[in-house]
Amino acid sequence: MPRRYKIAVMPGDGIGPEVTDEAIKVLEATGLSFEFIHCNVGGKAYIQTGNPLPDEAREACDEADAVLFGAVGHDYAPYGVPRKVLIYLRIEKNAYANVRPLRLYPGIYPPDDQRSQRDIDVVIIRDNAEGFALEHEGFLWDNQGVDKRVITQFGAQRIALYAYTYALREGRSKITCIDQSNWLYSDKMFRKAYNVMADRYPSIERECVSVDVAAMMQAMDPNCFDVIVTPDIYGDILSGFVIGQIGGVGLAPSACIGDTFAFFEPIHGTAWDLAGKGVANPIASILSAKLMLKWLGSREEAASIDNAVASVIAEGEVKTFDLGGSASTSQMGDAIATIVSVDPILDTPDQKTARLDR
Repeated sequence: MPRRYKIAVMPGDGIGPEVTDEAIKVLEATGLSFEFIHCNVGGKAYIQTGNPLPDEAREACDEADAVLFGAVGHDYAPYGVPRKVLIYLRIEKNAYANVRPLRLYPGIYPPDDQRSQRDIDVVIIRDNAEGFALEHEGFLWDNQGVDKRVITQFGAQRIALYAYTYALREGRSKITCIDQSNWLYSDKMFRKAYNVMADRYPSIERECVSVDVAAMMQAMDPNCFDVIVTPDIYGDILSGFVIGQIGGVGLAPSACIGDTFAFFEPIHGTAWDLAGKGVANPIASILSAKLMLKWLGSREEAASIDNAVASVIAEGEVKTFDLGGSASTSQMGDAIATIVSVDPILDTPDQKTARLDR
């Protein structure tokens, strides 16, 4: 019998529940078998129960094959409350590799827009557990704020090793280490650890760039990077730069992966200004679900979701407001799920369109 995946669903706050619902809709359209365990976490859970991470949510994570996550944060809950959820998922469950594949899909920009000629397809792999991670030490006085940043040899080599195994598995040819090792001691450790790993993989091109130079390079040539490995804060900043080039945060998925545990979330956060209006773009959450299927081993079904997203964007008939249209969150989810369910496994969006035309 086909395997039945048990997925812990943590929609969280803001637009998290809305976009996560559409990701589930598309997952079900693949024809795979799922058991979804819905968990209340984050600011809403804190307000309702006094605990942003109830015991049943922890138990669901332990039982599940993977976690599909929305976003956490609430105006009425202090920052430390949703932070407790993220510390558990990233640090306690050891999901140390934050993988952000960022791609410019054809159709995002009009054909006569120069930006449509770009071929952006970069993967940013940032450390989820060290640097300015969620457990860093900090102090705030009346006239001074201090943050302590720590990078260990173990943590840096671990994320570099993940980047190289990822590149080999996905057929990537170059890894760029981005840091500020010319003057930060913690980054000197990161660069040293990266070089140790790079020496073991001579078949993959290596490159080391300071973060300010990397930002300049990305601005001048959006196609200049293949895979980036970097400490947490640089990965966050550079992701924002690339996301602006691919059409916005509604198109940006991520995976947080450890040795035995992983959760999958859109990068965009709670976006309270859009919550409850039915206008948020669910593609980032849908693509995060695609990454989840790849991690679980259902690569063909994951490819079908990616092809469906590409087809909907290329056709341009269904667009949420951030893409210049008026489609609702659910209409975008419906359009993608329909293509997945009609013809779930195809190699390219062109093949899918051709078969639908028959």
